[in-house]
Amino acid sequence: MGFFKDCLDFLSYVAVTPFSSLGGILSHQKPVFNPTSLRTYGESDFANAYRPQLKPQDCYYPGLRGIGYKPCNDISRTCWLRRKGYKDYGINDDYEVTTPMGVTREYWLEVDRADLRPDGQPKINGVALNGTYPGPAIEACWGDNIVVHVRNKYRDNGTTIHWHGLRQLYSNEMDGVNGVTQCPIAYGEEYTYSFRARQYGHTWYHSHYSLQYPDGVAGPLIIHGPGSAEWDIDNGPIMVSDWLYNTSFAAFNCEAYECGTETPPKADNIVVNGIGAFKQRNGKWTDNYFMTLFKPGKKHLLRLINGSSSSSFVFSIDNHTMTVIASDFVAIKPYTTKSLLLGIGQRYTVVVEANQKPSNYWMRTTPAAGCSSFRKNEKKEFTQVKETTSFIVYEGAPYVPHPDKTSVKNQGVTDTCIDESHISQDRLKPIVPWEVSKKPINDVSRDSFTAGYETKANPKLYPQLPFKHWLLANGSHSQPLWVNFSQPTILDPFLTRTSHPSLVEQSNGFVYLIVDGQFLFNPNPNFTSIATGHPIHLHGSDFVILNQDWKPYDPVKSPKDFKFDNPARRDTALLPSGGYLALAFKPDNPGAWLMHCHIAWHASSGLALQLVVRPREIPDFNGDLSYVDKKCEAWRKWDRRDPIVQTDSGI
Repeated sequence: MGFFKDCLDFLSYVAVTPFSSLGGILSHQKPVFNPTSLRTYGESDFANAYRPQLKPQDCYYPGLRGIGYKPCNDISRTCWLRRKGYKDYGINDDYEVTTPMGVTREYWLEVDRADLRPDGQPKINGVALNGTYPGPAIEACWGDNIVVHVRNKYRDNGTTIHWHGLRQLYSNEMDGVNGVTQCPIAYGEEYTYSFRARQYGHTWYHSHYSLQYPDGVAGPLIIHGPGSAEWDIDNGPIMVSDWLYNTSFAAFNCEAYECGTETPPKADNIVVNGIGAFKQRNGKWTDNYFMTLFKPGKKHLLRLINGSSSSSFVFSIDNHTMTVIASDFVAIKPYTTKSLLLGIGQRYTVVVEANQKPSNYWMRTTPAAGCSSFRKNEKKEFTQVKETTSFIVYEGAPYVPHPDKTSVKNQGVTDTCIDESHISQDRLKPIVPWEVSKKPINDVSRDSFTAGYETKANPKLYPQLPFKHWLLANGSHSQPLWVNFSQPTILDPFLTRTSHPSLVEQSNGFVYLIVDGQFLFNPNPNFTSIATGHPIHLHGSDFVILNQDWKPYDPVKSPKDFKFDNPARRDTALLPSGGYLALAFKPDNPGAWLMHCHIAWHASSGLALQLVVRPREIPDFNGDLSYVDKKCEAWRKWDRRDPIVQTDSGI
């Protein structure tokens, strides 16, 4: 039996990555050095720096290799697998149609209270995955099956894990949204997520339980695959986040119930890969920065992620340009730029050539004007924030605690909050094109919403939430999202809920969605639009950006500006302040999916809705959701014994 099991293990090639080996790397990366010695940086200074543990040549496809396919990514980054005389797997393949069959890669995560001090200052009630922030890096290859066992050891909350941007094609129950696709994981319980990596690129995973992710429950996820430009060294994820010293639940309660400010909580600092400098009482900053090594003459791959609660950033590298090759999970035609707006939840894959004088150069994360939220003093200056939050180090450069004055910000880089696709959709031209139908399959007027805020609380409607709400409003039926932890939509997709899910029963064509920043779609006097750059995220599908505009939406004139010939495509885009965002997606993935603002405070206040796509095909009708039901029963049992008080939308 042992020999037979060994054979099965070899054939299935189950790759088990020890979570302990990756969990603490991002949080403890500063090299050990002798500050009095005159020496230069070398590879040994970055022995603990995070680098992807998998390489493209490590990806394994038993079925394809058995018939002669071999890896080709080391020959050309646009290629993935090649067999002489046959079609390659590569950058020109539509991953919604073609995905190679990989292997299983398995991970274990534990959610529990942790002592988190990314900038040296303690966080109140920090919660983390395997004790670190960010959590362990999860890696897989295009086509692999990813299995992640998540155990909740945090007694005060339930938890879930959402895999941001992954389609979860025919695996809706693995999307990780409590009240929508599952019940929260009860204390002491474990939930096993299993899904296919049909896309490639990188993203992040985070808790979707109320406001848990800003308290530390988030980490990077990499799926190795082809790219649209050549590179030499993969420097791994650069995860940028705003950071609160207070617990996010207390911060939200202050906004909603207690403080009467009606403004989102202010963040205290910026951290990059779990590391941040701190401004001391003497006005000087600690030398505590994330650093990444560049080798002269080489092209470096950086995987940018914004994992913030409420802040967008303009990212740039002094003296360097970036070649952008992917937005979210969509491979694009390469273009160069000096800076990128990173909206909350957005990702970019960039290639940076180390073609400057060997030295040290700042990586800047500039808070975007009007799209970020940090504490200020009486002079209206940020009290604990600066844009120079991390830096690159050339191999062989003299040691310095941080770049000196020779590292100068690129000319033309501003703090303007404007999406790349809003500047020009040609900047985000997908390699694999979509041609969008000019005739939507849905009633667009029904699926047009204004993002805004109630002018007064409505205790009759929500006695358990007697505060003013953010919401996506459409006519007299407008209500903020409020999920029921114990009765997720997936188990009864036709159930009428206070969140009024939109049903999509067609299987072909495109569904249009309009999100407006004005007063257009809701004449309710107890509602006002508020001009702010909401990052709108859709679960279950990429969407095309028909248009982004600072002008209010006009149902007659605005559609004339829509783009149908291979428009920009991604899973998170910014609603321009005071304007509109027009989206379209294919209803080809049955399930209960969420669309929401990724400003954590807005989502928790109710700025979200559910889209139930082809409900008759959701797995429950085939009896395939018994696992979800079983875990819900564990949650209900725990909730009866030790009731959880739900103080927000639940997501």
